[in-house]
Amino acid sequence: MIILGISGFESSTDSEDRHLQGNVSGDIRELLRFSENRVPLQFFPLHLIGHDSSAALLVDGRLVSFASEERFTRIKHGYNLAGRTVLPRRAIDYCLRKVGAGWGDIDRVAHYCRFTRGTINRRLRALSARLDAGQRDSLQREYETAYRNRLAGHVLLRQLEEIAGHSIPEEKLVRVRHHIAHAAGSYYSSDFDRALIVTLDGYGEEETSIWAIGEGGRIRPQGSVELPHSLGLLYQVITAYLGFRSFGDEYKVMGLSSYGDPGFFAQVFEQLVNLLEDGGYRLENLAMPGLFQWLRERLGEPGNGEFDQRSADVAAALQKSLQDTVLHVLSYLRKRYAVKRLCVSGGVGLNARVNGAILKSGLFDEVFFQPASADDGTSLGAALWVQHEHFPSGRRWPIRHVFWGPEYSSKDIEACLRRSDTVTWRREEDIEDVAAGLLAEGKIVGWFQGPMEMGPRALGARSILADPRSEEVRDRINDKVKRREPFQPFAPSVLEDRAGEFFMLFNSQASPFMLVTFDTHKSKRALIPAVVHVDGSARIQTVSQEDNPRYYKLLKRFSEKTGIPVLLNTSFNQAGEPIVNSPDDAVRCFLRSGLDALVAGDYLILPRERKGPQDD
Repeated sequence: MIILGISGFESSTDSEDRHLQGNVSGDIRELLRFSENRVPLQFFPLHLIGHDSSAALLVDGRLVSFASEERFTRIKHGYNLAGRTVLPRRAIDYCLRKVGAGWGDIDRVAHYCRFTRGTINRRLRALSARLDAGQRDSLQREYETAYRNRLAGHVLLRQLEEIAGHSIPEEKLVRVRHHIAHAAGSYYSSDFDRALIVTLDGYGEEETSIWAIGEGGRIRPQGSVELPHSLGLLYQVITAYLGFRSFGDEYKVMGLSSYGDPGFFAQVFEQLVNLLEDGGYRLENLAMPGLFQWLRERLGEPGNGEFDQRSADVAAALQKSLQDTVLHVLSYLRKRYAVKRLCVSGGVGLNARVNGAILKSGLFDEVFFQPASADDGTSLGAALWVQHEHFPSGRRWPIRHVFWGPEYSSKDIEACLRRSDTVTWRREEDIEDVAAGLLAEGKIVGWFQGPMEMGPRALGARSILADPRSEEVRDRINDKVKRREPFQPFAPSVLEDRAGEFFMLFNSQASPFMLVTFDTHKSKRALIPAVVHVDGSARIQTVSQEDNPRYYKLLKRFSEKTGIPVLLNTSFNQAGEPIVNSPDDAVRCFLRSGLDALVAGDYLILPRERKGPQDD
């Protein structure tokens, strides 16, 4: 039994209306109010759906491969050069090649959304009461164009047939509701039998959040929050208002929030988010046509994407509002269903500070945060839903690690190096010891090993590494290597069996996916200042020998040399580009970014213009 899961949409025509072109970037006035060319962000424009396309493959119910399209196209969030979303052609090809399968071998194709005329009409009804006649007409045209050219089931089937090169029986395509795909990706990836499942993101077909009970390998939906009440969209709107890139820079706002005082703008968010006695919430003002002017009157002029105290205070108030709302919902659901375990997914599930607050609250004995919580993970979720609903076997394979992407052999790496006339290289017998020595000397090292990670975090396969003891090295990475804002924190990787020495873990829960912030022990903060945020927190990754033996060995060697079982770990990319995939990607990024060394497989690589080993 082979099930292919996919996320993503793309246009079936090159003549879409002008307002369907482009990514969510650009002037805030274009994003938050009606203009000649686009529907504003707070009206949930359908042309934005389709970002973060990916593919996942299940064989007999077990995940065997996963990849995001952006890692192949080299354009963030799965867009093309014209700024439009795409179906994951290259990711699908990788997944099938991994097992030597073709399209004819696929038993089901699971897609992560199920748009119909009914869902489109209900979306319009949910929003139209807030609009005048002209605005309603504009929104309806946008929705109709997006549905006709991108979202309808027959359009998707035709596009998949073009990719496959032959016809696909209609019954083989199963379209799964978006939040069900999120829920399935979390529950079936955990090892919990009975658990509360909560999804939180911008929006799917109609829902912005659902909750369900997973038990005995089946998911039973219990309730939902529907448009326009969206915590994910609220975070996107404020991210854009502060001058950052929505659909991608929300993590920057989370980092910025630690520098602010949430009290200054608390009342603004109390007006935006209304908590209900039944555990729900409402965001009526989020969908107002005059949202841009409303925000400007209360928050001041839109930001420019840089650090200033006003922006930090806004970010802090936003973050606190999000955390308070999520805990409000979970407290109610915990009491209502008396469930001791929780599964979380959806884009909001990537907010590490909220996740830390969930663990710290003690509401649940155990919590599983899906490592690919954003829309890329819904390809896996859709496939898992089809597997367990259509072909139940009672067997589950929980996710223990994230290394399901392309892997390159020593032969592949060496062939890449021999093609380059700008690097020198040699093969090492104990590359982990060599790399640990470089890191202990204050060098910044690109680390390229094994299968690529799924999800947005680099977890020891496609990473940039450095000594966590050095603030100077941290600043050099921010300024010269990553070229990003200095207020953003770096994350630590730590040996799992020593994590409690440095960080205040909750119930000794491991954190292998770098999705939770923990407080750093005060006595240890001065030892690892490069990975401790301004508020004393750290978004840690615990590393076990079983799940990543080579990275574990590197940390062990570094600990033996320095006494510190921690490394600074950030994604192997520069600002604005996806994490590297292939050896060629790694070498290009290495040469552009000013890293001191690159370690790929067993090879130590240096720029040719520096003194170093010569090729054979």
